[in-house]
Amino acid sequence: CSNPSQVQNFLDQSSVDWSENVHFLQEPFDSIWVRDYGPNSVYQNDVDSLILVDWIYNRTTRVRDDVVPEAIADDLGLPVYTTVADPYKFVGTGGNFMSDGMGKGFSSELILEENKLLGLDGVDNVLEDFMGIEEYIKFSALPFDVINHIDMHMKLLDEQTIMVGQYPEFVADGPQINSNIEYLLS
Repeated sequence: CSNPSQVQNFLDQSSVDWSENVHFLQEPFDSIWVRDYGPNSVYQNDVDSLILVDWIYNRTTRVRDDVVPEAIADDLGLPVYTTVADPYKFVGTGGNFMSDGMGKGFSSELILEENKLLGLDGVDNVLEDFMGIEEYIKFSALPFDVINHIDMHMKLLDEQTIMVGQYPEFVADGPQINSNIEYLLS
């Protein structure tokens, strides 16, 4: 955050006890979408040491956002592995990635567009090598969702439960969401 006192006051007004469970990191940033540019947390060998994985952020104009993962890793004293060099040069955003924590990952097909040089197999290999993703499910993009992030229409609640948007028939992105869910269930 840029002003910890302001955040503390907001949390106080909302009766949130921040004193023991909240840590403030003052670091320059360009946008509030830390889920998109922040690091991914991964346990090596499923249960071993916690590490952070940082992809190339897909918003090239937000250069301060793209260095926040390193600042978080430094602050927490954790190693950070990056996908900035071949053969692992990988572009992504947190809003377009979810994992069930059990080896299954989810994204929209935007992930393939952003990594054309890697191709389907290369994308799958990077996610397996860095994130432990053994099955990587890619959904068709929603026709009215301009950013094509998976978190715009679904949320993993746990490894067995997915919450999705529901729309009246033939309205907005409803038909594509329904098609994506049918694909997932199949």
